[in-house]
Amino acid sequence: MRAMILAAGVGSRLAPITDFLPKPLIPVLGKPVLSRIIDLLESAGFNQFIANTHYLGHKIAETYQDRIIIRHEEELTGVAGGIRTCADFLREGNSTFAVIMGDALTDINLSEMLEAHKASGRLATIAVKRVKDTSQFGVVCFDQTGKVTSFQEKPKANEALSDWANTGVYLFETSVLDYIPSAQKAPVYDVAKDLFPAMLKGNLEINVFTSDSYWADLGTHSQYRQTLFDCLNGVMRLEIPGQKYSWGYLGDNSIMSPGCFIRGKAYIGENCRIGRCIMKGNVVIEDNCVIEDNVILEDCLLLPGSVVRKGARMSGVNTRPFEEIPAAEEERIYLSPITDGRKAKNKTNSENAFLSFINEAADKALNLLRIK
Repeated sequence: MRAMILAAGVGSRLAPITDFLPKPLIPVLGKPVLSRIIDLLESAGFNQFIANTHYLGHKIAETYQDRIIIRHEEELTGVAGGIRTCADFLREGNSTFAVIMGDALTDINLSEMLEAHKASGRLATIAVKRVKDTSQFGVVCFDQTGKVTSFQEKPKANEALSDWANTGVYLFETSVLDYIPSAQKAPVYDVAKDLFPAMLKGNLEINVFTSDSYWADLGTHSQYRQTLFDCLNGVMRLEIPGQKYSWGYLGDNSIMSPGCFIRGKAYIGENCRIGRCIMKGNVVIEDNCVIEDNVILEDCLLLPGSVVRKGARMSGVNTRPFEEIPAAEEERIYLSPITDGRKAKNKTNSENAFLSFINEAADKALNLLRIK
């Protein structure tokens, strides 16, 4: 079966991370989000993939040229416009195909969704999830049989006719492609705002698949960081690479000092060097990072190649790829320019004392090893 991954977004809200990487390539515990999406699709039997690209599309092509057919768009044409760009590939499959956002993370059961879609006999199925704040999402109204009756775009709570959000996970029959107008008639054409309303107007039935699975749009720095913390804590189900410990995961070829103390959960990727430090709350350290001695990290996400110099204190921070955090000057705590405005606290006396304690303990442990 064939699937299309929507990978043309700019990801401006994730700048400056997306100054370096297109959003589908941002890492999620050792793997780009695009690889996580491919894993999900393959689990349901989809094995041929195509993606539309735009911003930094060459990086996606370089990374996935042997796995995904790439269709680059010079101008953005909307979600349905992107599907139109890939229509020949999708039509050739001559069977149900999937369309999924390349910048969101979900553990939805696509096999169950596919079964429900086929049982409905309808041309399209939308995965929907109940949300608390409808003003942030397009919502879908449907009857007791799961047939869509109408849509609302980001309604206020007192105006919402439904609290079921469109997750951007779709299953289509190939005949739906006939209802997307040509680029000459509609240069920009969306699925939720244009295609689905046109289908309803033409009395074509659309199905919903209700799900309580995890689903998150990695659209902001805080949401990106929280999603990785959710993955680390098992809220979002996915395979995490590395050796599992009571405190989290340690990647291949990574070295931790005996003086590293973790109060919470941590993921440490491959080829990392971790000095004597304290990690508090949730900490995600992607591949090829260096943490020097006397560092305190609390609820942080360090992207690949980051270096944290001696004595730095970081709280509620996402680093950029290959960012270097300077060594601390006295009691300074580092706040990244992309820290979402979270306030940092000065290092406490107890933390000072604890760092001294683990440094002394580490020295003793190393001395014992030398004696042996």
